[in-house]
Amino acid sequence: MRKRASDPAASKNAGVVDRLSTTYSHLWGKKPQGVAKPRAIGSDVRDLFATEAVRAGMIETAAQAAQLGLVAGQLSEASLRLAGDKFLVTVAGSWLYQLRDADLLLASDAPEKGFAEEALPAHWHLHLAGYRQAPQAGAALLGHPAAALALMAQGNLPDLGLLSGADALGTLVICAEVEQVKHALSTARVLFVKGVGILVFAETLQQAIMDLQLVNRLSEISLYQTRGNVN
Repeated sequence: MRKRASDPAASKNAGVVDRLSTTYSHLWGKKPQGVAKPRAIGSDVRDLFATEAVRAGMIETAAQAAQLGLVAGQLSEASLRLAGDKFLVTVAGSWLYQLRDADLLLASDAPEKGFAEEALPAHWHLHLAGYRQAPQAGAALLGHPAAALALMAQGNLPDLGLLSGADALGTLVICAEVEQVKHALSTARVLFVKGVGILVFAETLQQAIMDLQLVNRLSEISLYQTRGNVN
């Protein structure tokens, strides 16, 4: 039997349809997928400052913060200091427990051509203020651990004397307004920012997670003691 000759135009159209179906399948539910936010600049430039190993490490570490219950959905943010006054930042609206490479963008200390400011997380300016105040800070984490938030809602801070070694956290500060953060950063690296969360600066992202976990444990003890006094 003679085979029917293929129609080049029909094959081309079918290919277009397939590509469109793959691209827009999330719109009609064939395959649930996230919509990647625009990066600050092209991935090729980002990858010059942040190697694949650095990006993979950040993704893995950020997931640990989520597993420990220290972050809340799309409200949490993380960043790393890179060379050349550049930073690797989680894109606005990303989820730390399921970060993808496309969710990491390159940010700069100063405005530069080609950087998409709308892709930066909501409180990136607080990260940047902390990095400027503390040259030794290599990472920042904005988290929302339940006990720490509850204690902040009472207008209280955890007592560093409750656990051995907790004094390594340094001064803890409550900021009622975002504008107070920049001033507080001159003396503190752990800030309770009302309406925002708990912002921690540390040498590494892993250390920031450990510090935030310690802050939350101290807060749990403080809340328990407060409840006991009330009763």
